[in-house]
Amino acid sequence: MPDTLGDNSIEMVGNDYPFFRHVSRESDGLNLQYKPVGPGQAFKAVLDGQPFQVNEFSLANYTLMKDRDIAPMMAIPVFLNRAFRHGSLYVSKDGDLTHPSQLKGKTIGAREYTQTAGVWWRGLMVDEYNLHWSDINWVSERKQRFAPPMEAGVEALDEDLEQLVIDGKIDALLAPTTNDSKKPATEQQLRPLFPDTEAAERDYFGRTGIYPLNHAVVIHNDTLVKFPNAPKMLFDAYCASKTQFYAEGGNLNPWGDEPGGKSEDDPIPFGLTDKNREIVATLMRYLHEQKFISKVPDIDGLFIDGAANWLDE
Repeated sequence: MPDTLGDNSIEMVGNDYPFFRHVSRESDGLNLQYKPVGPGQAFKAVLDGQPFQVNEFSLANYTLMKDRDIAPMMAIPVFLNRAFRHGSLYVSKDGDLTHPSQLKGKTIGAREYTQTAGVWWRGLMVDEYNLHWSDINWVSERKQRFAPPMEAGVEALDEDLEQLVIDGKIDALLAPTTNDSKKPATEQQLRPLFPDTEAAERDYFGRTGIYPLNHAVVIHNDTLVKFPNAPKMLFDAYCASKTQFYAEGGNLNPWGDEPGGKSEDDPIPFGLTDKNREIVATLMRYLHEQKFISKVPDIDGLFIDGAANWLDE
């Protein structure tokens, strides 16, 4: 947190999303400054116990910290990162794996076992495909944010997990993306498990209405003490920036479909709406079922007091 910020300033750290280009503003005497950072950098101060004011953070990791009573922060319901997870499992391009039913007894690598993307994928496999995470042999990188549950039997390795899949030493990699996918298509050695990932996503969304959310915004307790009125101002600033993004022709549809121009067409609504509550509750259930947390938390208790009444307008 830079020393150059004034006494009335709040630094908001998050990924460089196009829909947050207009978050920075003056609001009721507060100077809100949005600082865009590269992938993975928004979490660093929170995970390392360094000073921060307002940060984008993994909702799964936040819940783990709350469960362990080590979270010096509270969340506001700004759910700024969403993604379907049908395409998050990568297998050999020339292999015969095309369906979750083929994964029982296989070895899957997950660089960060507690990552929200992985929690969603494992939960999806149970709910949709009758594939339990205990039916899989798990390996991970040695350095983890949080120790994986003992029940998962995760083996820590020093090797590069993506390369192990390419070399045929493990069967798949669970990750939001891969280095291999950045290569020209003709040089790629990995592919998503499902032959038609988009079709699987559309079918799932059509039946459930769930667009999995991964991150929220957290405010450090020291900032809450110093600026007790800031949470609602911050929420409104994030909402207003997204609204302006849409007014400028922005599109956040996960498949690039043209929006219909109605408020319900917003694929990433903020606030504790009924649907957002359902999605958060699903993630909380997955965290509990996968042995990450001791009990399913009360959703309102995860968020700052009063947030239940905030509207994304």
